[in-house]
Amino acid sequence: MSVQGERSGRMAFFVMGWLGMLFYFTQRWIFGPLIPSLMEAFRADSTTLGLIGSASMWGYMFIPIVAGMMSDRFGRKQAILLGIAGFSGLTVVSGLAGSAGQLFWTRFFTGTMEAFYFVPLTAFTLELFPERPAFFLGLLISGSSMGWFVGPAVAGWLLDATGTWRSPFLVVGSAGLVVAFLQWRFWPDVRPGVRSGLFFDRGILLPGNMLMLLFLGLVLTCQMASEFGFSMWFPVYLRTQVLMSATGAGMLTGFFGIGQAIGRPVMGIVSDRAGYRRTGAAASIAMGIFFMLALSAANTPQRLLFTLIAGFAGTAATGGLWTFTGLAFASFKGLALGIIVTLAYCTASLSPIAMGYIGGHYSIATALWTVSVPCAFGAAAFVLPTFLLCRNGEKGCKQ
Repeated sequence: MSVQGERSGRMAFFVMGWLGMLFYFTQRWIFGPLIPSLMEAFRADSTTLGLIGSASMWGYMFIPIVAGMMSDRFGRKQAILLGIAGFSGLTVVSGLAGSAGQLFWTRFFTGTMEAFYFVPLTAFTLELFPERPAFFLGLLISGSSMGWFVGPAVAGWLLDATGTWRSPFLVVGSAGLVVAFLQWRFWPDVRPGVRSGLFFDRGILLPGNMLMLLFLGLVLTCQMASEFGFSMWFPVYLRTQVLMSATGAGMLTGFFGIGQAIGRPVMGIVSDRAGYRRTGAAASIAMGIFFMLALSAANTPQRLLFTLIAGFAGTAATGGLWTFTGLAFASFKGLALGIIVTLAYCTASLSPIAMGYIGGHYSIATALWTVSVPCAFGAAAFVLPTFLLCRNGEKGCKQ
């Protein structure tokens, strides 16, 4: 294949991958605006809905390691296509649930499929575009950031338009299946990167590598707990305490995703130049500050602006972290990414439950102040020990 043809193939697939990321997070974040309606439909309290909201994270929890190892050993294609077809189909099934228990399990298995999409696609993107890894990875993940907007906005709009919580699941899942077919159709005919060919590379067990991955996992834990808790419960806060409509609450919360979509490629360029961890730590602090401002704002335009900026700043934390991990553990990046994502989900999945409990006993605003805000600052704090473990420059500092 000619160089031009290979580049065209890579870019066509990249567009399909971006759309997949869009629907990956759209189906995840349609949940928040639907919580009050689900509480009424299933006669459930906020703690129960927090459990259902965490179901996909629990399903996701241990699968990233499996997905990463399988894609390192057998290739990225099968894992990626399984992931997008699986989570899209199960999103449709979620819209058919007849009880809170059924919805919990459909969301749980949706999470297991998500991991087969995200981790291998992240590794595949780093292999496809080694010349500017953080930029292209940031641009790809901007699709998931747009899902952070589209999910709440579409959920609120469809709920108001149709009067049923089922319609967002059915519409979004069906659209995801279309994108799954397009990804299969546009899969690039290239041979990117050199993988170890091992199912499990024992080099990951070296003490320095394990300690580095532990701290990277803790950074991602705090970041996810902050972002996921905010995205799930901020629209509930806007609906129940600010008294906005479902459409308005979903749209305003979705501006966190708009900020992320803009920030991903921009902060990717900054991270490539200034350093992935330094930029990420500063971005986590900035996100925490703007969460505080959004919760303290006196009117809708201020809430919208601060939510947008929080999303923009926060992109550098996760984007830089994934890029750094992929470069520092180049020969088994799928496994390394799987490990830190698994560590993160094991703990971050408790965030929506804790916030549901706090919201039920105190207020949703209290839950946001006591979980989302501190976790943003915690992410920055856990970056600092990684500098003591890696003194040879950020790229390739595996030992």
